[in-house]
Amino acid sequence: MYRAVFFDRDDTLIKNIPYLKNEELIEVPPGTKEYMSRLKKAGFLLFIVSNQSGVARGLLTPTDVAKVNRILLEKLGRTFFEKIYLSFEGPSQEINWDRKPQPTMLWTAAQEYNLDLKKSFFIGDRLADVLCGRNGGCKTIFIDWGRKDLDAFISRRLATFIAGSLFEAIETILAPLNR
Repeated sequence: MYRAVFFDRDDTLIKNIPYLKNEELIEVPPGTKEYMSRLKKAGFLLFIVSNQSGVARGLLTPTDVAKVNRILLEKLGRTFFEKIYLSFEGPSQEINWDRKPQPTMLWTAAQEYNLDLKKSFFIGDRLADVLCGRNGGCKTIFIDWGRKDLDAFISRRLATFIAGSLFEAIETILAPLNR
């Protein structure tokens, strides 16, 4: 079985711009490619798991989301990520089977890629990310970005680890392997 690192997309891998359509606005922090390479060399499979409720709300199309993801993968390097899992469900829909915090996308990845979720990590910046990882059996890393809101307050208490940045989160995973 393989270990994985699941990443939230918006405000974790790229700057969060609500309902992002314009690929010119996609910002990937410098150094991200090198960190992804280090995770791959350490034997992790990498995935992106993202709620894109703008589709259910009529603010985005699946094509808009695919275009942004394509540009993101071009900027980061296509070979780093095995797959991107998306939920287009809105938060107000009666039944949300795929949407984080439900772990459906993680369970699907585990089946498709023979993953050991107990040895895997979920990195994100929202309570839904922390809960998705926990619900799926992963260790979770909450990137707090210095936020002081209720979502961040609860996330800090539920996450396995807390980091101030994406790079700190990745170092949290790699540090025990470098000993």
